[in-house]
Amino acid sequence: MAIVVSKLRIFFITFLILFFLTGCTRENEEIIPATYVNFSIRLDDPQFIDLNAIGNSVIVTSRYAGKNSAGYDFNGIIIYRASQDDFYAFDCTCTYQVEKSIAVEIENSMIVAECPECGSKYVLPNLAFPTENSLSKYPLRQYKTLFDGMTIDVFN
Repeated sequence: MAIVVSKLRIFFITFLILFFLTGCTRENEEIIPATYVNFSIRLDDPQFIDLNAIGNSVIVTSRYAGKNSAGYDFNGIIIYRASQDDFYAFDCTCTYQVEKSIAVEIENSMIVAECPECGSKYVLPNLAFPTENSLSKYPLRQYKTLFDGMTIDVFN
């Protein structure tokens, strides 16, 4: 009798584990598909002089980063300076209708990126999360950065 209960218990536990493993799906799939990003910029380059001030941002295009490193569909990468040593990098592709591949633009404030088509606004200091009244509900895709005092490396 003890052997039957033990085998039944093992069967039941195995069934539960398999049920939960196969029943789980990622609810929040990556909105912007993964793409290769790997480039460096220097703060003394005139194109990126705005990044010498905290709170400023620039867009790095495929013309500078290379066609294969300019984010999803080559829409570009936003680099935002959050503090003396911290930089954030975000894909320019709007997360509302990814299939349209619309690139966001930086507003004059340099801390908000806006989609010219749907009007979604992404707050760069807030890790590029959209504002409450935006159609998009997902932040811009973020990439990793390293800063050595003069050069910013952006990669994934």
